[in-house]
Amino acid sequence: PSLVELQALADEFTGGAIRLREPVWRSEFRLRHRLAARYRVGRVFLAGDSAHAHSPAGGQGMNAGIQDAWNLGWKLALAARGVGPPRLLDSYEAERRPVGAALLRYTDRLFSIATSTRVPILTVRTRVVPRVAPLFPRLPAAVRAAGFRRVADLDVRYRRSPVVEDAHSGVRRGPLAGDRLPDAPLTGPTGRTSLHRLVGPAGHHVLLVGSAADAAADVAQSPDLTVHGIRYEPVPGQLQDDTGQVRRRLNAGTAAQYVVRPDGHVAFHAGGEDLRALLSWLRRSKLVDC
Repeated sequence: PSLVELQALADEFTGGAIRLREPVWRSEFRLRHRLAARYRVGRVFLAGDSAHAHSPAGGQGMNAGIQDAWNLGWKLALAARGVGPPRLLDSYEAERRPVGAALLRYTDRLFSIATSTRVPILTVRTRVVPRVAPLFPRLPAAVRAAGFRRVADLDVRYRRSPVVEDAHSGVRRGPLAGDRLPDAPLTGPTGRTSLHRLVGPAGHHVLLVGSAADAAADVAQSPDLTVHGIRYEPVPGQLQDDTGQVRRRLNAGTAAQYVVRPDGHVAFHAGGEDLRALLSWLRRSKLVDC
């Protein structure tokens, strides 16, 4: 586009109030709106911009691309070593393609709102939003946190994934299988820590919370699996939920069981102290031998 064309555009929206100078670099941007029909065909996988192309509105593309790669990376690492169920690699498309489709819908709406010349939308964009936006910091912390999680793609769920299982029926609060594990402070043998620091090292992590922590020794650890017992009462040398935030944020009740994947999402969830469903899931997932 020439400087004359750009100046004509600026004049249209500013009434000639802005004069443009010769830029260092000029280029056309062509908006693309595409989603791959398949994220996996045989040994070929698509991730990031090769899987979904859309408007940059909202700055969502980088977050989605990074999450694509992270979701696929740990699954490829396990599959290359013969660990995990046969459907593990198929779960990449099952989990991430719906996220890509939702991303296209979301960015398309944002772009339409940002560029529409329809009077109602134009009025909201130019008059209402500038007055309302400064009030955002005054909103309740829970509302602001929800908005941040939405923009950062931290509210993504894989509850319909073929490789997650929720054995705790009837529970609606707290993280379920497929949800991202929330963070909460803990006290450990070496001092203060948190759930996210606990599950940060590579591999899957089993969290046995409350009275279920007594059975931690019954779950065999492996190079791909680390077991943690989190108690409500103080026990020397053990992890403790001394603030009660773990129990509240996980809605763990008196006892709960979680398997956390390398990408921070819950792979398995159950309540109580009976570990039979957990051990069965671990065996089917090839994370333990017995």
